[in-house]
Order: sequence, then structure tokens, then C-alpha cells
Amino acid sequence: MQIRPSPGGGTVVPGPLRIATTLAPDMKSLIPLCLMVVAGSAGTAVAQTAPATPAAGSSNCIALSSDHQVVRKNADQTVLLQNGSDHYVVRFAGSCASAARSRKLEFDTPAQQGQLCGAGGSTLRTDSQSCEVASLEPISAEVFARRSRP
Repeated sequence: MQIRPSPGGGTVVPGPLRIATTLAPDMKSLIPLCLMVVAGSAGTAVAQTAPATPAAGSSNCIALSSDHQVVRKNADQTVLLQNGSDHYVVRFAGSCASAARSRKLEFDTPAQQGQLCGAGGSTLRTDSQSCEVASLEPISAEVFARRSRP
């Protein structure tokens, strides 16, 4: 059955109903493009939910946020680091006595600016000393809060 328009209204006439199945040339390329965008978005979402914390003692690097905070408690061997919502114990390869009293505490990673790496990849620069970072140990926010209390 088909409906054909006529001046007084539509008329129903016998015959097969035909539906256009051909797509315009632009539509044929749009479908794969949409699928690629959806697949790419799913991959990005998975990557964003992956943990940004390295394994304890690892030489992996983390990106330092612009508002990271260094806590100097027991700073001779370690400092505590809050980096966004992540927390770490940063261990030094040797003594870093100046970290406890220095006005300047700045992480430096020559090969990867804005990163902090363990296994000697980074140093903590103070007013009078440069201290090699041996490892980054992820800790919970609760442990960070407990260890950073005076």
C-alpha cells in the first residue's frame, strides 16, 4: 500500500512500499568517522581512570601538578608530597638535611620538565643542596594526614 498525495488529500493505492536505502556520499564517510570518535573517547576515558601512581620504589615518573605541596617532616631522608589528589613519600638516596630548613624546595627532572621520577631521575633542589630522589611511594590521604601532623 502507498499513500499518494492529491489535491483533496491523500489516496491509498495498492503497491509496494519503498524506502530509500541509499545514503548520500557524505553520510557514508560520516558513519565510520562517528564510530572512530566514540571508540577514541572510550579509550581516553579508560586512560583517565588508570591510576597515576607508580609502584613503591619504582622509577616511574608522575606529572607534578601546579599546586603540589611538599611537607618537610623528617626531611633528612624523606619528604611527603601531595600532588592533586595523590599522596607520596619521596625517599632520598642519601641525607638531605637542608630540606628541613631551606626556603626553596624544588623538584628538578632535567629530561622531563614538570615530572618527578624515582631511581635517580629527579632531584630536590634546596638553597644549599641537591638531593637525589631514590623512590616515590604512593600512600593514602589518611596516611599522608597522619604523617604530616606536627
